[in-house]
Amino acid sequence: MVAVLAASPTRSKVRPHVGTASSRRYERRRPEKTPLYKVVAEHLEGWLENRAVAEQPVSAHVERELRSYLTCGILCFGFGRARCASCGQGFVVAFSCKGRGVCPSCNGRRMAQAAAHLVDRVIPPVPVRQWVISVPKRLRCFVADHPSAVAALTRIFIEEIERLLCTAAGSTRAGDRPSVARPRLGAVSFLHRFGSALNHHVHLHACATDGVFVPTGDGPPAFLPARPITQANLAALTEKVRRRVVRWFRMQRLLDADAAADMLARENSGFSVDASVRIALIDRDVPSYFQGLEHLLRYCARPPFALERLSVIRGEDGRATKVRYVLPRHKAANWVGPGRGRKSTRPDASGVVELSPFEFLDRLADLVPRPRKHRHRYHGVFAPNHKLRSAVTALAIGNVGKPRDAATGGHAVSGHVADGDVTGHGCDSCDKLPSHDTSRIAWAKLMARVGEEFPLECPGCGRDIRLIAFITDPGPIRKILTHLGEPLEPPPVSPARGPPADWRELVQVHDDRAIFQASPDELPVIDIRSL
Repeated sequence: MVAVLAASPTRSKVRPHVGTASSRRYERRRPEKTPLYKVVAEHLEGWLENRAVAEQPVSAHVERELRSYLTCGILCFGFGRARCASCGQGFVVAFSCKGRGVCPSCNGRRMAQAAAHLVDRVIPPVPVRQWVISVPKRLRCFVADHPSAVAALTRIFIEEIERLLCTAAGSTRAGDRPSVARPRLGAVSFLHRFGSALNHHVHLHACATDGVFVPTGDGPPAFLPARPITQANLAALTEKVRRRVVRWFRMQRLLDADAAADMLARENSGFSVDASVRIALIDRDVPSYFQGLEHLLRYCARPPFALERLSVIRGEDGRATKVRYVLPRHKAANWVGPGRGRKSTRPDASGVVELSPFEFLDRLADLVPRPRKHRHRYHGVFAPNHKLRSAVTALAIGNVGKPRDAATGGHAVSGHVADGDVTGHGCDSCDKLPSHDTSRIAWAKLMARVGEEFPLECPGCGRDIRLIAFITDPGPIRKILTHLGEPLEPPPVSPARGPPADWRELVQVHDDRAIFQASPDELPVIDIRSL
């Protein structure tokens, strides 16, 4: 989100595995040119009015999310001014909406921020395995509407994983022996309410240590790695999870006795558990697309849809008539559902979902998470109140060599504020960040971590750029944008489309012989009191 105030020469410096810096020069994103922004701007008001007429009003947090997205990255709503202290070159950085469900940029930042924090500050250098569970369609509606069902599913799933890892590590989990310390795993769970085709599909991802931690007195806890997990182990775990989950639904009276017995008697229960992805210790920090712990965590914390797979089909009047979403390559041949453009079982078939703008906004509204709800949760030794958390997280890469904060039990972050600056104000008087900001990483460092190009680096001299002011008053905003040649007004939002001005196009009179057009004056007068 950087725009250059003055022309700048290209750099010829070559970075390894990245290419020339001039070819990877960071440019400000322009959300108003994306198909998502155009669909929301053109059909938001009409969609809201249509839902209100159908007596299905949109939730306040969904409408607020969509309206705030229309202001994200637009310079006329305010920006920050940046300047290179060496050559004096100026830049502007647009504000973000900080949304949680619609904005691809803000969702991408949260994804990268969560993955970087978990890799640097939470997970020690141990092997990690991803566990995924999906429940039958009969139970997904309850899991989607009842937070207690999500909590019960997560608790049962994590407990069964821990029991299996204790057995695979050759340790005991029995709590009836006080002399034996209970081994615990470390896990982070992510609740996904979406599928790969913009569909509402509730399932759970969990990244757990492939082994358990055992306390060893005053020293750091010992890690016992687990042996390889077999298909028989997965089948046994799936059966235990199925019986416990169905029993919980039966006790909560969400299922009757006949439905619970039917689900337990079926050979194909609908419960599916996958544990095929494992990040070994040697592959933890490998910068590869298929390996690496940070890439796995980004996948678990990913947003509900990918902007690059979205396109718009326009009609003769120029308005969007269809929204096309291309499925991932591995899902193209084996997913068949409503809105599928082509039903083919060929290995190279490309699945496409085509929706009307209102149908697309309906699906988008279902995928917006509720406010003040955690996107991921910690379990085992990673839990906030576990007595081994501070000792285990002290072994993480970002915490090695840093003093422990006695007040909070965590790790103090000292040094220059730019190392963890969230707002980017560059204040030299700040000696250290507050403890609650240790999990926040500056936007510029996240962009450098994901895109391998530091955005707050002057393209002319290569020196650091510092933010010097935040412009929010309309007067200075218009002056600066006029100098830059940027639009002074935001992109227009189309109003809701009312009925046509000529009612004769729609009014029809039926008789026994034919259907013919008529004007409203020719229609018979009906006395309402006689009805």
